[in-house]
Amino acid sequence: MYTREIRTTPDAVVRAGKPVFGDFNTPPADFDIRKLKQPFSIMPLPRFITDARIRTNLYFSFVSEEYAGIIGITDTHLFGFAEVTVWEKASGRKISFRSFIVFRKRLIPFKITSGVCKSFRKKRIFSIRWNYDTGKFSVVCRLKGNKDRPDTFFEFSGNLQDESCGIHTSVVPAPLMRRCSAVHHAAPVLRGSFLGRFFGKEEKSAVEHVKALGFFSIRRSYYKLRTFSYSLTVLGESEGKSIRFNLYTSNHDAVDSDLYNENVLFVDGKASPLPPVTITHPYGLNGIWVIQDTENMIDLSFSPMSDTIRKESVLILRTEYHTIYGTCEGSVRDMDGGTFLLKNVSAIVKKQYLRL
Repeated sequence: MYTREIRTTPDAVVRAGKPVFGDFNTPPADFDIRKLKQPFSIMPLPRFITDARIRTNLYFSFVSEEYAGIIGITDTHLFGFAEVTVWEKASGRKISFRSFIVFRKRLIPFKITSGVCKSFRKKRIFSIRWNYDTGKFSVVCRLKGNKDRPDTFFEFSGNLQDESCGIHTSVVPAPLMRRCSAVHHAAPVLRGSFLGRFFGKEEKSAVEHVKALGFFSIRRSYYKLRTFSYSLTVLGESEGKSIRFNLYTSNHDAVDSDLYNENVLFVDGKASPLPPVTITHPYGLNGIWVIQDTENMIDLSFSPMSDTIRKESVLILRTEYHTIYGTCEGSVRDMDGGTFLLKNVSAIVKKQYLRL
């Protein structure tokens, strides 16, 4: 049975200029990869050049009985970009908001044992706070609508110290051993509320004491000039157990991806490393997707319901992002050999392409 050793967390993801590769059971105090020595060549380059190739992404996904949603935040250390999307699970209808956050030196903190990621623009307010010492985790999002989109407000809170909350950190080559990607995942059980004119309802609706499953991720990595990636986040239940996992593959994958990757499954909070996967969509983006591995641990199909597309093209810069809500079916196995069957379980796929 495939597995990777989950070790005690180091104090920093980079020591003496070299990355500390592996899988760890808690967040490191220092999540800063800028301390790498000569990450791009044997010739030393000015730090401001190598630092410009680093991107940090934060994602918070949730699934409740009625709704699913994701907050995606990109931090380039000079400006940020945030996108919030909420779907009605039954119909696939969505509400989506986007905003640039400029003149910010840092949006996502380097130290992740506790932190806050927030924006208080007048019409785009969000705040994500976490503290592993106290266990507190909270999300507040207040979005001002217009004639096409309703006012939207939701908030969640959870306990990062609860045994039902899965925690996992990976430091992997990207793709060479001189560079790295540092990724932290947490999967808390949430309680919260919704308030807004959701999906065409005439009167304001308030839904309180909502139970939800959450998945929180921070990724910091050196990016190539051309980058593409796929990720799948699944949140649901199987045989009475809480199942949450994230699968990721890109052109940054380590050369030895069997030994180094970030894929992880949480079963009632217990972490099980998963093997590398292949994610394909042979019938197009709106057709059935296929997600499989070579270890017979992952055999899934993803059925898209709603695709949120963002495209930008300025001179040599081109980006194309798809955030797709849908459902997953199939099976996944943990490192102890337990098999969990999934049927009509909520999932969010991100397909991204970036050319600088």
